Amino acid sequence: MDQEEQLLKIGTFSTLSRISIRMLRHYHEHGVLSPAVIDPFNGHRFYRADQLMQAHLVVQLREAGFAVEKIAQLAQSSDPVQVAAAITQQREMLSAERERLHERLAALDLVSITLKGRPEMTDVTLTTLPAMHLASLRETLPSYGDEGTLWEEMWPLLQQSGVAFPAGGISGATFHDPEFRESDVDVEVWIQVDGPFTPIAPLEYRAVAPQKVVSATLLGDYSQMPAVTGAIGAYIAEHALSTGPMFNIYRVSPAQNPDPSSWVTEVCFPVLAD
Repeated sequence: MDQEEQLLKIGTFSTLSRISIRMLRHYHEHGVLSPAVIDPFNGHRFYRADQLMQAHLVVQLREAGFAVEKIAQLAQSSDPVQVAAAITQQREMLSAERERLHERLAALDLVSITLKGRPEMTDVTLTTLPAMHLASLRETLPSYGDEGTLWEEMWPLLQQSGVAFPAGGISGATFHDPEFRESDVDVEVWIQVDGPFTPIAPLEYRAVAPQKVVSATLLGDYSQMPAVTGAIGAYIAEHALSTGPMFNIYRVSPAQNPDPSSWVTEVCFPVLAD
């Protein structure tokens, strides 16, 4: 029996492997999957049946996002450690890419919200906050989104310090960096207490004098925070004010109500004396 009669024609191999003839030729050119025989007279290509297993692996590697050069390397490799390391590296890269895509989708949603117009917020006002006694915890965090870890650390310290809270007291967070930072952010969370107390380190006690602030209150989730800070920025510029570190007062916080539509956040910038 002629050797070619024991092989699969390229069209049949294409159907069985689910790889187009064009891609089979492409893979041949790049050393990924070569025909078993090429007829020297007419150039027809033939494959062995046992090459289908390699072809299926090639398809899986392609669908996993590997470049053709890497597919050629892995499909021909006899080192399981090398293959496992490449798969782990690809998994980590795809996971990071998925996170970036999620972040971009979230940003796209915010663009849609912003284009709808003004968020639910109060007008910007100039007001004076009363003197207060505060318990506070200040640390450098990986990002602004890690603020919750400070609150988790703070609550046991408050209990150990035996503090009491006034009716209608407030809590908040101050962002001490003079500029926006991508990482290593200086954040202080604080809560109003009845009076002086002896704190358990790293918890601190401080008395705050009355302070004049520029503020506006956001009603709802934090996606529209840039609109609020934009309105405050316009007010500061219009009135030529000098301001200190921004802080939020959580009138209704996520800890109090998990429903974002119920959150009430007063955004404040203390006005510095001329």
